[in-house]
Amino acid sequence: MSEKLSASLEDYLEAIASIAGSSGETHAADIADSLGVSRPSVTVALRALASRGMINYRPYSTVSLTEDGRIRAASVLRKHRIVSRFFSEILGADEELADSAACRVEHAIGEEITDRLVEFLAFIDNCPMAARGGFQYESENRKEFREKAADYGKK
Repeated sequence: MSEKLSASLEDYLEAIASIAGSSGETHAADIADSLGVSRPSVTVALRALASRGMINYRPYSTVSLTEDGRIRAASVLRKHRIVSRFFSEILGADEELADSAACRVEHAIGEEITDRLVEFLAFIDNCPMAARGGFQYESENRKEFREKAADYGKK
């Protein structure tokens, strides 16, 4: 699992794992529909993943993850869920926005940061003093906070 994959190829693994579900298999057309990409793009990605030993793929047949592919997909899915939860439950972001941002961040963070987020989320879950529903700011305070945040780092 040490081989570096592009964010795009990780997205394909994540989609295959999600679509395949308990059957373990899916079709290229389903992947294209899920990701909103063309079928030729899917074919290129599937060939790349197959050459890296991440999937079992033959043209006009089903696609399934290999053991290495399942491990990598599970890692990406785990990061996605953790980051999305952090953005929505802790930072109070809208779930759709949190999910979209998590799709981008999941490829950039490593296991150490992911594990620290898990520890932080566990702390919040178990801390009787932690406010539920994320950080809440009154509208006038939020504007002031954003203005100060915009200046942060410029000095």
